[in-house]
Amino acid sequence: MLSIKDSAKKIIDDLPDDVSYDELIRELLFKRMIERGLQDSQKNKIISDEELGKEIEKW
Repeated sequence: MLSIKDSAKKIIDDLPDDVSYDELIRELLFKRMIERGLQDSQKNKIISDEELGKEIEKW
């Protein structure tokens, strides 16, 4: 498994040379959101589609 620093370097290296700071930050945050989602899934911290639908209706 890559360290956080190595993972960030890979993301940066994969982006085009003319990337903006906003796009870079967006990519880093996206990677973090995916990691958190996978961690939650592994810990069985999930809800069903039906439960999600009920939560959305409350908004």
